This record gives sequence, structure tokens and C-alpha cells, in this order.
Amino acid sequence: MADRILVAYATRYGSTAEVAEAIGDELRKAGVAVDVRPVSEVQDLSPYRAAIIGSPIYMGKWLPESQVFIERNQQHLRSIPVAYFAVGLTVADGGPEALRKAEASMDQVRMLVNPVDAGIFPGRLESGRLSLPDRTIIKLIRAKTGDFRNWEAVRAWAEAVRSKIAPA
Repeated sequence: MADRILVAYATRYGSTAEVAEAIGDELRKAGVAVDVRPVSEVQDLSPYRAAIIGSPIYMGKWLPESQVFIERNQQHLRSIPVAYFAVGLTVADGGPEALRKAEASMDQVRMLVNPVDAGIFPGRLESGRLSLPDRTIIKLIRAKTGDFRNWEAVRAWAEAVRSKIAPA
């Protein structure tokens, strides 16, 4: 019988990976067996009784690798509790329109597998770590740089979602 929880993620510059690790750490503190892995490294879902899947939001959408992972595994994912999380800079201001757009970034994956919950968190942007095309885009749109992640919100969400995906 599957007794672990998978926290799988896509990331471009590491911010979403760090959020995934924080979610995994919070679940471990509650005594849950957790694997935190990039979606590209997950080949078999049979060891897992639940999954939390995350992606950064780029240009209003999840990264393709997260979407492909869910699409490829949708039959199994529909048979276990699944939660999603998204990390994006646009929600850093906390406005309702930004939150609505961040929610919409999950529309494609929600059609494949409907989650029991979804978390949306502000991200981190360090222009020195970006590729040249991404730096150019950031300059054009005048995006604020910095670390806007709210670790307390991430931990609180992980604790709340635990009861939905891994009841004791």
C-alpha cells in the first residue's frame, strides 16, 4: 500500500523548488513520509497516497513540464488526493485581480485533475540569475526584484492541506 506523499514541482530559477521543500518539511514535522522531487524525476506514482504539485507562473501559465506531468499521470492522479500550488510575482501585491489571474494559471491542470486544494504564493525574482531573454522581459515590464515569499503562509497552507490529502 502506498504510504508516502509526493511533492513534485517544476522550477526555472529555484524559487518554486524552495517552496516545495518548505511544504515537504512542514508535512514531515507532522510525521508524514514525503518525497520532494522535480516532476522530471518522477517516473512512478504507485508509492504515493497523495500528491502536491507545483509550478511557477510564467506569462500567466504553469511551466509546460508540470502540465505534461499531470497530463501523463492523470489517470493515477485522479485516484488519489491531489493539491496544487503556484508561485508567482504578480501576487506579491495581494490584489484581488492578481490573485484571480494566478488562479486562472491553474485552469489547464484543473481540467485534467481537480485538486482538493490550491495554494498561491508570491515568489522571488533575482535579475542576476535570469537568462538574457528573461532579464529583457523583466526590464520591459519593470518587474520588482526581491524575495516576496511568505514562508509563514507556505507553512500554514501545508499544514491545512495535510488534513485534506493525508488524514491521520
